[in-house]
Amino acid sequence: MKRIESLSEQLGVALKQVMLEQHMGQDELAKAVDVSRRTMNRILNGDVTVTYDRLTRIATALHTRLSNIIQRAEALADREVRDEHDDR
Repeated sequence: MKRIESLSEQLGVALKQVMLEQHMGQDELAKAVDVSRRTMNRILNGDVTVTYDRLTRIATALHTRLSNIIQRAEALADREVRDEHDDR
């Protein structure tokens, strides 16, 4: 399994999971959040730190609670720690 290096990357993976469930593409999400496609791409790839305000707007656009997205990112982080521990 590919290691997810940063918390921003874990958040990006969590966002992508919700996008798939909501059948929402990157362009549509970017428009709903009022950011450029490039900015949304950078968010989804974990290349930038996202503000609380922007995360809230993303969650609203995805018709989910922000806590759902955070829980998914935390689960990815927990999985990373377990996998790292198992590799030792």
